[in-house]
Amino acid sequence: MKAIDFACRLLVNVSRDDMSPAARLVLLCVMAGLESSDAIALFTGMSVRTCTGVLRNLESRQLLCRIGDDLYLTTAGGKERIRRLFDFNPEHHRA
Repeated sequence: MKAIDFACRLLVNVSRDDMSPAARLVLLCVMAGLESSDAIALFTGMSVRTCTGVLRNLESRQLLCRIGDDLYLTTAGGKERIRRLFDFNPEHHRA
C-alpha cells in the first residue's frame, strides 16, 4: 500500500467515526505513549485543562483507564476503537 492510499483510507475512516476530533486525538496520543494531560498538551497545543477534560470523558466511556493522578492507559475498548480507524478492509465498513 502506498502512503497516499494509507492516508486516504485513514481519512475516510476518520470521516465515518462519530468521536469528536479532540477525543480521537487524545485517544491516539495515549496509544502512542503520551499518558498525561501535560504530555498531550505539549504535543498537541491543546490546553492542559482541555486535555484533562477529554481524558476524563474517555475514562467515563471506558476507552481509557486512569492508573495514577494524571496517568492513563488505553482499555481494550479504546484499542478496538482505534483499530477500526486503521481497518482498511471495505467488507468491515458496509452498513
